[in-house]
Amino acid sequence: MALIPLKNTVTITPASGGTDEWDRPIPGTPYQLRCRIQEGTKLVRSASGAGGVHGVTAQEVVSVAQIYFDKIPVDPATGQVLGLTDTITFTDETGTVRTYTPISIEIKRGLNGKPILTVVNV
Repeated sequence: MALIPLKNTVTITPASGGTDEWDRPIPGTPYQLRCRIQEGTKLVRSASGAGGVHGVTAQEVVSVAQIYFDKIPVDPATGQVLGLTDTITFTDETGTVRTYTPISIEIKRGLNGKPILTVVNV
């Protein structure tokens, strides 16, 4: 049973691991997961892949929505965990399709250390 009601469904298109000639991730087979979407702006820190003298740098970016998943979002077919290069597609109540890429993925853990909720800022 989920910690919060999961009344929305999103389609996640994972990156297959390879890249095309323009260095964009090649999409894999999409799958659907139940979630809860909370739309609203929020200032979050995003780790950029550009490492400098001091290692990986972080930048502040604006998130337009937070997506809550029960435990850890995993592809049921391959067992691959949701990553920062995956694409999340959501169709709202009015039929508007929104496509997001994750900015940050936060796993919330219970007192026993097991994951209970994953928050994805998009």
